[in-house]
Amino acid sequence: MDYVLVILADASQLRRLGLISLLNRMKYPFHIREITTPDKLGILNPRDLVGLFIISSAFLRKCTPAAIQSLKLKLNSSIRILIRDEDDIPPDNLNFSEIIDPSDHDKSIIRKLDRHLSLFSLEKGSAESPEEISDREKDVLRLVAAGLTNKEIADKLFISTHTVITHRKNITKKLGIKTIAGLTMYALINRLIIPEEKN
Repeated sequence: MDYVLVILADASQLRRLGLISLLNRMKYPFHIREITTPDKLGILNPRDLVGLFIISSAFLRKCTPAAIQSLKLKLNSSIRILIRDEDDIPPDNLNFSEIIDPSDHDKSIIRKLDRHLSLFSLEKGSAESPEEISDREKDVLRLVAAGLTNKEIADKLFISTHTVITHRKNITKKLGIKTIAGLTMYALINRLIIPEEKN
């Protein structure tokens, strides 16, 4: 197998982006399919060798019993991971191998995912973890996530706009994240910002 097929079944775009960001940091070769509503579960083909099937309990609650039965048949050889919503009792009807709480720290989630991904005979793209961003780059990232423009960030940090652009390029290169949404999710997951700071 050249890559792991990962299915993300969750209506929350923010949570899907966060998981994709974490998976990309792990450097395994992935092909990711996102499923946003239960009616789109039909795209799953029993011939697809799904490695990881990640589903939120909120998504699962919207599935009919027939859809869940169909998932059992289609995913009989996959590793199933549940993202448990707060105060939600995880259902055992899909025999989950792992349960992730949204409040888990990113390193804890990566450990949980890596424990299962290591079962696949795949070479990691790199043994190195993503390069750490500097404190100044974290300052810039916080302000990018807060929605400030390069000029506003420069004014706030008393640096030139050119320097802000250089920091942003370095952040993107080190983290491998190119979108503002992805950078915002990284900042949230790594507790560089809290949701209230975005207002």
